[in-house]
Amino acid sequence: MLSSVALVPLRSLTFIILLVSFAVVSVMVGLRVTDALDNHVLNALTSSRTYILDITMVVVTTTADIFPVYFSPMLIISFILLIRRKSRRIGAILIIVILVATLVTLQVKNIVHKDRPEYEFNIEGLNYKLEYDALSKASSSYPSAHAARSAAFALIISYMLKGKRVGRFNLGFILWLYPLLISLSRVYVGEHYVTDVVGGTILGLIVANFIGRVFKLSTIN
Repeated sequence: MLSSVALVPLRSLTFIILLVSFAVVSVMVGLRVTDALDNHVLNALTSSRTYILDITMVVVTTTADIFPVYFSPMLIISFILLIRRKSRRIGAILIIVILVATLVTLQVKNIVHKDRPEYEFNIEGLNYKLEYDALSKASSSYPSAHAARSAAFALIISYMLKGKRVGRFNLGFILWLYPLLISLSRVYVGEHYVTDVVGGTILGLIVANFIGRVFKLSTIN
């Protein structure tokens, strides 16, 4: 299962593929090779809006926000795990992973300058402001910090839940739907292009694997 093998050795072929994949996507984005694909996917999603989908996607994308901290589900879960004695190490690793993933994406944004979509997402009757990856609309679109955080979070939590089941369903495996939905929501609300969330997801997996190995996540029962 994906949830049981997601944490890979840093010298493994899988980890090398992640690094190379991120480098390739970043170069393609920087050279504007992906513009046609990005615009096609963005137009397809934003032209299929409904009120129910709008509300759903706003709720989904907000769960990957980190500000305000007291309203960030990922950080709240991390702090709860940090407080509990048996899960303290997992909680600490999660907090580090979320912060590092956010900081690394901001650094890459400064290298790969890509304008965000010229799309204003508004819901009639709802006064809502989306959180930007760098707290600024002017921040580079690539890569998506929301996608990176959610992927990193999913990797650590799914590893912790490996083997856990609810009926016939593997909880660790199901959890991977979360970063997928976050990525979809970021494009739907017009904050990112598809390559932004692809790059962010890969970067999140790289960060989570690196931090997980450095802090010996695999030794936690």
